[in-house]
Amino acid sequence: MSIKKIFNADDFGISQGVNAAIIKAHEEGILNGASLMINQKYAPEAVEYAKRHPELEIGLHLNLTNEKPAAEATQIPLLVDASGKLKNGFVNLLLLSLLKPDEFSQQAEIEIRAQVEKYLHKGLNLQHIDGHRHVHLIPAVFKIICRLQEEYAVPRIRVMNENVFNTVRQNKSKSWLFDGGLIKYVILRFLTWWNGYKSDVYFYTILYTCKISRDLFNNVKIPQGYNAVEIMIHPGMPEIDRQHPEDVWDENILSPYRTVELKTLLDKKVKDGID
Repeated sequence: MSIKKIFNADDFGISQGVNAAIIKAHEEGILNGASLMINQKYAPEAVEYAKRHPELEIGLHLNLTNEKPAAEATQIPLLVDASGKLKNGFVNLLLLSLLKPDEFSQQAEIEIRAQVEKYLHKGLNLQHIDGHRHVHLIPAVFKIICRLQEEYAVPRIRVMNENVFNTVRQNKSKSWLFDGGLIKYVILRFLTWWNGYKSDVYFYTILYTCKISRDLFNNVKIPQGYNAVEIMIHPGMPEIDRQHPEDVWDENILSPYRTVELKTLLDKKVKDGID
């Protein structure tokens, strides 16, 4: 039986250029999944496209780090600044979850539930949950998501179960030694182990996050015991987003690798390199 291959684009709704790239990659390439940032300016455009294309597997890209929350700012003072915007990065959220566990868990659940409800209110099926900046893997956050998975019958939560030795054997690029990829892998792999959540979906390419090129898909072997493989990818069209600098709050949106990842998705032979 052939393994299901999920090419999932993160950040749907974050900008005009990212939306355009995701749409192009789905219509002309191999993209078959996307994670929606429901509290972003261009989320409505993404929602309308998703409704017209039910074959695109859509899930929630939980965002606890940037821009406006879905809940009232007064309900989540730990998470927002004086202007009412989400203010904490991954490390600060992790520290808050350890230093103020009860307060953090209560407020995090308010915001996470608000994002889930806002997503469902748009009439979309919630087919998976993952997190912007991987915040969903913070143990206190992950516990909340697991409860909501059961409550809302969500089929899948993204976990970092990638076998680093398997990945390194298959790829010549050692960029992960110099760009923080290995550190990210170690942290996220540890948190996945700590959370104790088992998935039948294998995750591939965390070592090369935001640098997913065609050459990473040459005779990729997925370990036994998995029914599917997920490739997280971040396509974009920086040339569009440069025309709207007022909307760019994350410089990664303008990264040239966004274009590389779009080109990867437009190569229909890429999926044939995964077995």
